Amino acid sequence: MSSLDGGWEYAVAQPRLSLGPGVLSYRGFRFASCPLRRRLEIPCGLATLIIGFGQSLRIAPHGSPDRSRSVVSLLSPPGTGSATGEHTGGLQGVEVMLTPWAAFELFGVALGELGLGLDPAEIVGDRFDDLTRELDRTPCWTERFALVDQFLLRCRSTGRTASDRVISAWHQLEAARGMLGPAVLAERLDCSQRQLERRCGEQLGLTPKRLARVLRLQHAATLLASDIRPGEVAARCGFYDQAHLTREFTAMTSRPPLRFAAEHRTGGAGVNRAPGRITSILLDG
Repeated sequence: MSSLDGGWEYAVAQPRLSLGPGVLSYRGFRFASCPLRRRLEIPCGLATLIIGFGQSLRIAPHGSPDRSRSVVSLLSPPGTGSATGEHTGGLQGVEVMLTPWAAFELFGVALGELGLGLDPAEIVGDRFDDLTRELDRTPCWTERFALVDQFLLRCRSTGRTASDRVISAWHQLEAARGMLGPAVLAERLDCSQRQLERRCGEQLGLTPKRLARVLRLQHAATLLASDIRPGEVAARCGFYDQAHLTREFTAMTSRPPLRFAAEHRTGGAGVNRAPGRITSILLDG
């Protein structure tokens, strides 16, 4: 998919099945020089690997412009706050969406310690730099995705194994859309809350309670984007009332529900980074 004037293009693909179910999707992107383009990213509960081979993207967590940074490539863990990304073109790369436990298995790092994210070259070294150079030399997206497959397969062969309990906790919280308490989850998994919290913090980057907040937010965002009224959304997504929904939505997206829904109507098309989730809103550009 590309613009008529050639100013941008996207290409999507499914990862190789042998990588396992936690590697969810690939998206190639290219932006020519353009006016300032800003995008609001909201919590979605997934990890993101950006393999860049163009100009840098500037990212900043909401409310903390002093913590902004310029990145070309990034391994970003899931979080509970929004961030803004902006650029003026020249970007090229492949974006890989991962379940957090798959990111832990591939790269062997404690996601809870990554903060805003880390350059993957700091984890895998020269192999990553070699990959970005090969991607830059390769003109075809199909061939580029095959190179990413090969790189991730090598990472998996030397990676770690996530706890079965952590993976099960992830799937159960996903299935419940976050409406599952930590005590009940720990009882189902036959372990203590403390143990589950520690393992999930390391291998998912979020404790069960924080992940549940994000998944409830995602469910609510999807309903709001379908023009469901906030009061009904609150009831269907496990919030105490509409005021509770508004507080949580504002805390995690920097927008109250109705403003979010309005901005999504004008800037939500074609910018979501993961199937079945609302991840982004285009603010400018």
